[in-house]
Amino acid sequence: MERKAVKIYTAPDNLQAEMILEVLEKNGIPGYKRDLGAAGIMNLYTGNSTFGEEIFVAEEDVPKAAELLEGMGLEAERKAPSGD
Repeated sequence: MERKAVKIYTAPDNLQAEMILEVLEKNGIPGYKRDLGAAGIMNLYTGNSTFGEEIFVAEEDVPKAAELLEGMGLEAERKAPSGD
């Protein structure tokens, strides 16, 4: 079964991205980040980047991931459809 990855948030830096991924993982949601711009190089040389990091989860995990982000005081870029 193929799972579709969906971007749910763009973190302003690597530190916040890693914190989000840790919260997701602790709640059973696998996710990954993708560096924006030169973020990867900056993370290697300085340990953090302010270029931004996109956070992705599987499409079926979006509702729970959005709920967890809201619990952190953040707003998901993509939420589950409301069924209305």
